[in-house]
Amino acid sequence: MTPKTTRWIALWALGLAGACGGSGSGGGATDSGGTTTSGSGGHASGGALGSGGAIGSGGTVGSGGRAGTATGGTTATGGAASVGGKGTGGVTGRGGAGARAGNGGGAGSGGASTTSSGGSSGNGGAAATGGAGGAASSDYPFCDYGNVPSGTPPEAWMDTPMLTPTGVNPYGKPPVTIAVGYILLNEGTMGTTQVPMPTQTSILARINADLKFETETSYLHLPAFTTGETGTHYIDYLFVGTGLPSDPNAGGDSSYEGSYPDVETTSVAMTDAAQRYDLTHEFNHVLENAYGTVPGQKVSWIQESYNDYLILLTAENANGAVPGQAAQFTLPSNVAYLDALTYQQAFVPIESCGIAAMDGSSVNGPADYFTDITGFRYNDLFPLFVAQRVNRHFFSAVWEQARTSEQILQTMTRLLDKPRVQCMVQEYAARLALGDFMEFSASMQRIADAAMYQATTSISGRLSPANANQLPRYTGRNNIPITVASDASSVAVDFAPDAAGSKGTPADMRAQIVYRAMDGTAVFSPPVPGGSTSITLTKPPKNGVVVVVISNVTMDGYKTAKSYGWDPNETFGYSLQVTGGTAAPTNKKYF
Repeated sequence: MTPKTTRWIALWALGLAGACGGSGSGGGATDSGGTTTSGSGGHASGGALGSGGAIGSGGTVGSGGRAGTATGGTTATGGAASVGGKGTGGVTGRGGAGARAGNGGGAGSGGASTTSSGGSSGNGGAAATGGAGGAASSDYPFCDYGNVPSGTPPEAWMDTPMLTPTGVNPYGKPPVTIAVGYILLNEGTMGTTQVPMPTQTSILARINADLKFETETSYLHLPAFTTGETGTHYIDYLFVGTGLPSDPNAGGDSSYEGSYPDVETTSVAMTDAAQRYDLTHEFNHVLENAYGTVPGQKVSWIQESYNDYLILLTAENANGAVPGQAAQFTLPSNVAYLDALTYQQAFVPIESCGIAAMDGSSVNGPADYFTDITGFRYNDLFPLFVAQRVNRHFFSAVWEQARTSEQILQTMTRLLDKPRVQCMVQEYAARLALGDFMEFSASMQRIADAAMYQATTSISGRLSPANANQLPRYTGRNNIPITVASDASSVAVDFAPDAAGSKGTPADMRAQIVYRAMDGTAVFSPPVPGGSTSITLTKPPKNGVVVVVISNVTMDGYKTAKSYGWDPNETFGYSLQVTGGTAAPTNKKYF
């Protein structure tokens, strides 16, 4: 597919609604055996949220079936990519031909992560890998994460494991099987006419290499059924459309066969070079789903966001770069492009599936993937931030120790404590405002969008957001750019948050001033829950602009909480008074 066509800002202008899953029309993963499809523009090529509008054709709802994320179906051409998972338990489908690219990746934390002067990379050397440390960064001393749990190292990788088939064979016993590493390719007699066997084996070897790198780097584990813990079986890769006995002739997702997560695609997943990372993405879902913990068998934002973080790591590795390197790494165009949505929807929760209405009046919860009209959940920046600034292996501890009744930040709060998780939300907001992601900084600043900035109105000398729909929700943020006065040596902000949110929840918010200096370093003021914070302009700010970052760290106590503990549509208001500057235009980026 052509990932660049899914840029949400263009879709916003067109007023089109996009799919958050499924396979593309024209031969994509329509998932037999009870597929839930709902045609819409998805992440398909040829116009990604196709010109036909929000809901496309071909969206019949199947019964039962297998859940999954789309990859490997044929690429939709400007049309309706189907949304949705197949049945229960899997990760949701994605648009077009299959697994959309993107991912987070990140330098190891677990020690003191620092940002350097001299360029927008801001990293000052690689953070310590592994370990339990999360000491405060030298440029952001306001968060000291202290002793942070780390996931357990994975089982030693075996290049030639002794494994057996699962024997489930949902489409009948395959006439041809090819085993490479931990993967068993199952295909019909036409498989090698579509993709030559040497190509098949080389792709299987590449996927194994990707998984080896990802598990060793992130501490995500292979499924227990492959390592001897609960079995010694291959991960099945079902090559559909090749003459299997009960061939569905369409597919492109990570699904389930019985209790085993698997992958199924058509030939395009192997023949389309643009899907190089998409296919690995689907195998990552097998690893994620095998945990059964985050959050249980229910599809959620994290299955996509963390997966795309792994893909970002993989793309970095495939291009000879390493996490935490001093030099900037330029991301391939088919990786992390949906991180633009994190900027365009700054006000939505971290754990959200993004907006449910184009005007921002309705926002999704963590598992509302069917109404994720832009694909927000495919952004990878929060897992990347955690890896870079908290602990590279903290997220793997979350996968291991999560409870099916918890959301991600709730698990993190249990493993750490509420103040440290609030500090993560606060620091993440500050890093986002500056595109400050170590060796990915330049790429993220390119991907970012001026829609990250909040326009304001002035009443009696105090600024308030002009768009009430874009007030911060749970863990959301606003960014207000301020043009520094020509004679100012400092900028100060008096912050007055509303006492409660729009539905009565007692508010807990933070304000801080941040800017990128002319020498490339990141500069931050102390965050405050109310009252004054100021920043001395010892280093001249780039573009003559600083940014006031408002973050909502109200983690609990929601009066109208949903089953997951908060309300994505409760907004939190505030006003502020600026000394030393005036509101800047919001139509360009200030990196």
